[in-house]
Amino acid sequence: MRYLILSLVLTVSQLLALEANEIITKTVEKYRGMNTFYTEFEQTYCDEGTGLCQRYEGKTYYMKPNFFRMELDEPKQIYVGDSVSLWIYMPEEKRAIRQALTQMPFQISPDALFDNYEEDFIASLEGEDEESYDIILEPRDETDIYRRLKVKIHKKTFEIIGITVTDESGVESKFEFTKVEINTKIDRKIFEFNPPEGVQVDEY
Repeated sequence: MRYLILSLVLTVSQLLALEANEIITKTVEKYRGMNTFYTEFEQTYCDEGTGLCQRYEGKTYYMKPNFFRMELDEPKQIYVGDSVSLWIYMPEEKRAIRQALTQMPFQISPDALFDNYEEDFIASLEGEDEESYDIILEPRDETDIYRRLKVKIHKKTFEIIGITVTDESGVESKFEFTKVEINTKIDRKIFEFNPPEGVQVDEY
């Protein structure tokens, strides 16, 4: 009896893994021809240790290969990636930070989320509702950036409508995309940033 139960558990796990892979394949196909990407989002940032949660609203613009702009409403912050540098601009503080652009955030570049995912992650289907699937991606190798990723995928369009990043310290950053536009027209000039006069610039 024990072996029968074990066999059933393994069979169910295999079916879920297969279904997760099929969902990911359809999502990859959705974004294969993507050149630009625009989203409006709500972000919830929660620290497990302190119990503190913060909520933001904003929008992002992305253009291949590695240009992006993210604007947060409250507090006002602007992030600009110009393919070489990452600018973080805080108007209220009259301060800007410039650093090397190394890795594109998953929230900015959804087409890169599943690049070589079979090599980098163990994928599983956590659950689903009438609108979407929840795919869990756990890194095969330890990383300082995240402990796991949860990707919410729309059932009909196979668009990514949410990403939750949980890091090793238990901090959870949840993005819910309230509007998604693929291959919409974007002016490349918005990916240029020139610090306004009087702004302190720190470089790292």
